[in-house]
Amino acid sequence: MSLLYVKSLVLVLILFPIKCKSFKNDILKSEGNGEISQYQIEAWLKKPIEHIPYLHLMLRSSLYHHDVENPYTKWFLQQTFIPLILSIYEIRSNETPIGQMSEEPNNYIIMSSMKDLRQTSLHFAQRSGIYFFIIDEDDEVDIQHLRNTCHDLWINFQIYKNLLLTKSGIFTYDPFAINDNGVYGKIIRYTGEESMERTIFFNMRGYPLRVQIFRSVYSKPMLDEVTKKVKYVYGVDGRVADVLQERLNFTMNFLDPDPDYFGERAPNGTYNGAIGSIINNELDLCLSGFFVKDYMVPELEFSVAAYDDMLCIYTPKASKIPQSILPILSVDYTLWLGFIVTAFVCSLIWIVLRCLNLQLNISHDHVNETVGAQAELKKSYKWQFIRILIDTWVVWVRVNVTHFPPFNSEKIFIATLCLMSVIFGAIFDSSLATVYIHPMYYKDMHTMADLDKSGLHVIYKYSSMGDDLFFSETSPLFASLNKKLSHLKDLDADVLKDVAEHGGKAGVSRYTTLTLEYLRYIINKQVWVIPECPKYYTISYVWHKHAPWDDTINQLLLRMQNGGLFTKFIRQMQTDVDITISSQINIKLNEGFKVLTVEDLQLAFYVILVGSFMAFISFWVETLSKSRHSRISTLK
Repeated sequence: MSLLYVKSLVLVLILFPIKCKSFKNDILKSEGNGEISQYQIEAWLKKPIEHIPYLHLMLRSSLYHHDVENPYTKWFLQQTFIPLILSIYEIRSNETPIGQMSEEPNNYIIMSSMKDLRQTSLHFAQRSGIYFFIIDEDDEVDIQHLRNTCHDLWINFQIYKNLLLTKSGIFTYDPFAINDNGVYGKIIRYTGEESMERTIFFNMRGYPLRVQIFRSVYSKPMLDEVTKKVKYVYGVDGRVADVLQERLNFTMNFLDPDPDYFGERAPNGTYNGAIGSIINNELDLCLSGFFVKDYMVPELEFSVAAYDDMLCIYTPKASKIPQSILPILSVDYTLWLGFIVTAFVCSLIWIVLRCLNLQLNISHDHVNETVGAQAELKKSYKWQFIRILIDTWVVWVRVNVTHFPPFNSEKIFIATLCLMSVIFGAIFDSSLATVYIHPMYYKDMHTMADLDKSGLHVIYKYSSMGDDLFFSETSPLFASLNKKLSHLKDLDADVLKDVAEHGGKAGVSRYTTLTLEYLRYIINKQVWVIPECPKYYTISYVWHKHAPWDDTINQLLLRMQNGGLFTKFIRQMQTDVDITISSQINIKLNEGFKVLTVEDLQLAFYVILVGSFMAFISFWVETLSKSRHSRISTLK
């Protein structure tokens, strides 16, 4: 069937209130003729017409004047302030009716007879909008025929916003009510007290909905060991599904977890995964979180925001610092610099004290003064200063000096040096003990620039993660990183485990995936997460566009957000992970203390070797020097 418009000119009528006198006369006339009161019609239709921008009023071309006299038509023409697009149509019964699949919702007022209702409704059918079917007042109301017509609209297009305006009152179709035959779908009287969403979705009476929840960071389907079907879903998404099922009273028919997860576009233009199931109308709800972005799929619609997440880059952890240089790097370079500079400053202070003592001829301890100290004071300033520098470093590294200076002020200063050396030594000792138990690593990457310099290829599994991760037009850095992206099509591959065990590449993952599923790799220093995350996403659930339960589920999700349920579910899941990880850490701690081996003393042996070599060089130089002086003395 198709509809032929007799008039191509469309009249847009933006109506204004009519005079009170004529309005009163129309009401009295209608009540005197036994027609439905205009006041009663307004009470019925006040809520359904709220927030409607405009309406298409479709009248039959052959019965145009007759249709205008219908009380419902009069009410729409005279009693509302909603713009109307007035058109006329004609039925051709020799053609097959086909529904319209419009992306934009159109709201219709359609005049029809009981006989032509099915053909007319199927022609104007679309997944969105509201329908006011005005049934000719000359026809008897056939409830079974109305039920069959509305049932076809529900099964084929999931249309539920259809109001049947008859001489016996206003009826609507409740797809979740059980009729006398014990099946879903029943014609009920609409009183206008509640909105259509509230009237129908208040109780879905166990109506089965096809629900898809596949494995993700917040959802882990648990299969029955015998039937291999989904028994329940652990995680945040599973808890949300349970709340929705309880509040709306529907039955979740879990579909088998899709092996293609979110879904990707094939070369022939088709989609697999959850997106493909939505396009093919194979599921009603997908309660696994999707990134809110443009998937280039007009049939896909997002819920309100459920939670958010970041896309982060993880790399192999930087290698351990070798034991041979570990003690040197156990403390910060600033501490080493302060240690060395302070020693030279202290030497300079001691030299100044010596000069003042000698210039001012300060008395010193002659009784307890050793022969070496007396000989030292008789030397020139140059050799005294060299000796002070050597003694300062001897005290600074906590070694006993061979003799104390003769002046009391210098003795007090040496005591101060001893205290300072103890403080520095304690810091060095504690740092050494720490690094031997907790190994140190070289510097990890912290920015995307560091990642680009490393030259590592970045691997991702899901196309939704990589298609806009690095916009080449954003910056030369992102353009360079975009060239390093590689798509791994094996969705069952464990990229993070491969990165942790073999290295040589980087990966892309959600931040919550890293902190919930792979936290052990981070704690064990096998994987490093770059703090600078390139993408931030809002995450929502998905279903078919213009799904009938769209508004109702969104309202429930918003109430759950305001009530803090999402935060509660996420924290409970994090607590479960923390308990598991803590038990594993406690088991490791109970395995025993770390036993140091010879390998941990590599630097000590290197110091001994270097010191012995330098001592040998010094001995050789002194021997040669002594031999030379002996030959010179013999010649003289």
